[in-house]
Amino acid sequence: MQTPAKALVVSLISLVTLSFSIAPANALPQQAVDFSEQAAVQPAGIGQNLKVSENGLETKSLDSLLDLTDYVNSGHNFDVDATIAAAKSEIGTSRATGWSAPGECVVSVGRWLDVGGADRSQAAGNPVDNYRGALRLTIEHAQPGDVVQYEHIDYPTSWVSGVHTLLITGVNSDGTFEIVQSNVPYGSGLVTLEENWVPAPPAGFQAVVWRF
Repeated sequence: MQTPAKALVVSLISLVTLSFSIAPANALPQQAVDFSEQAAVQPAGIGQNLKVSENGLETKSLDSLLDLTDYVNSGHNFDVDATIAAAKSEIGTSRATGWSAPGECVVSVGRWLDVGGADRSQAAGNPVDNYRGALRLTIEHAQPGDVVQYEHIDYPTSWVSGVHTLLITGVNSDGTFEIVQSNVPYGSGLVTLEENWVPAPPAGFQAVVWRF
């Protein structure tokens, strides 16, 4: 027959053993990290690890150029109204096209940003590095003064056919945008306004929003 004292000791040992077996499982949720709420957008230049494929073109690594940031409410660091006014003042005009020519879409957008005083001093000449110092956002967060860049998903830093750059000048209540762009149709160097624009990147491309 067990004595009361022996029964108490057995009970205490069982309780201690049970607590050790349960504690690690209960501790796991406290140690686990939930990344689902982390930032979706990062300042340009973060995580941009590149590798060179066999054909010599740069491609993104898994943690690279598609990273985004959650600074979606950040304002612009330049005079947006002046930039938009400069863009709209050129509507209907055309300029020469060709590498670095003033009628090219990316050159035109850069010219309008410069009027507003956007700091593009870190720009380095490809569809990603042109936006060093800017914030990379998704299209649903676009605001007037933001730049939309069509970039190739597999070769984001390459000037492959289909790359296009434009300026958001207004956001409509139906989710469309007012934009000013240059060199559409391609080769025309013509500056045009679209009042109900929606992104339509070519196959293999994505529309990326950049905010200076």
